[in-house]
Amino acid sequence: MAATEHYGIINPQPYMESALDALGDDLTVHRIEARTWQPAEIAAIADDCRERGIRAVGGFAQKDAFHHILINEHLGNPVPSRIAFFYCMNKYLMRTLEHNPFFFAPVDPIADSDDEILARIPDDEWPFMLKNTSLSLGRGIFKITDADKLRHVLAAYREDWELQNLIASQAASYLDGVDPESIPDVAPPFVAEHYVDINECIEYCYEGYITADGRIVHYALTEEIYFSDHQALGYITPPVSITREMADRIEAWVEGYMARLVELGYRNQFFNLEFWIMPDGDINLTEINPRAAHSYHYNYLYSFGNRLYADNLRLAAGDVPGEDTPWQKWRAGEHSRYTLIVLITGQETGRVHEILDYDFVQRLEEAEGILIRHTKEPDEEIREGDLTAAGVMLLQLWITGETLPEVIRREREIRSRIYRNPQEDVDYPPYWQL
Repeated sequence: MAATEHYGIINPQPYMESALDALGDDLTVHRIEARTWQPAEIAAIADDCRERGIRAVGGFAQKDAFHHILINEHLGNPVPSRIAFFYCMNKYLMRTLEHNPFFFAPVDPIADSDDEILARIPDDEWPFMLKNTSLSLGRGIFKITDADKLRHVLAAYREDWELQNLIASQAASYLDGVDPESIPDVAPPFVAEHYVDINECIEYCYEGYITADGRIVHYALTEEIYFSDHQALGYITPPVSITREMADRIEAWVEGYMARLVELGYRNQFFNLEFWIMPDGDINLTEINPRAAHSYHYNYLYSFGNRLYADNLRLAAGDVPGEDTPWQKWRAGEHSRYTLIVLITGQETGRVHEILDYDFVQRLEEAEGILIRHTKEPDEEIREGDLTAAGVMLLQLWITGETLPEVIRREREIRSRIYRNPQEDVDYPPYWQL
């Protein structure tokens, strides 16, 4: 039977193409190129969508999340309110919605002096994290160990007029047409917050969605795994460290947090919540993203048979996905396989092909059929200024196994062979052992 429903994907990444092609059995997917938020461009895209019979579009990357709202709104679909989106795009505002947050404080290097900012940091919160509230992909995040480090970061921001103007223009776009009375008085460019030692807690990525009438639906949960030096190892679905009692608590925490965003008008869209479970069992927000995370489509597909892309597109059109979610299947013990996104990061300078063995990469990709996302190309150069404590993301690979030991064995094998120089200082967490 020919597909009768047409949808658009905004700026899809190359590694997504295999999944988008597979959606063709049930629906027709069109690729939508969107570059700016200018009204003329958005109106032209919407007109083109209507001509092609496209019901709704989906944006799965942070840079496409606002396009998702603008284009769908032009197509007559229900979308999250601008003010709810603004809260999700500011790391300070999103934390104000928590019922029991750990320490956090606003930091505005332009409005406040260094001494005024220093006075907001309690003595027992050093070191602390300083995060730019609007940047993504790990940019603008600093561990502040002393006053000199803080003064250095603040001075650099005060001199960066280009970044200041970018942040101001983005906020103006998000808030265009919003009632000034509903705009929060404090929406700073930085937030100071409690330093979390990831060796003492576990980070999770939760996905859910809000229906057009404000109902919260639990969709899926993925566990994030780190080496002891804070370098990311991978993301595994379903999670391996959650008890039934903790799953109940996660549901309640998500519903409590999202209820406040629903009140602000967050409707008819997926959301992606990252949170820590602390050593004492408390749940604390890392951040919220106002979209579905494109990379987890394959986790849910391989482990549960669900198709995140299709579910998000149908939701955007005002429909409610009818299939049991991965969360519901996991809670019922119905998952078929474990799926791990293996994160391959670089800790040295040079061309990427000098860091990784691309003969091995090619064998994984072509001979073994492993899906690989090339976040850096082989000829790209990694410079000293690119290196962070977490390294530079080079590749992401998806592997599966019927048991956790099978996945652990395969991950360790791949990591031991993919680097040209052995990664001798890799310190696996205690539960990631054979």
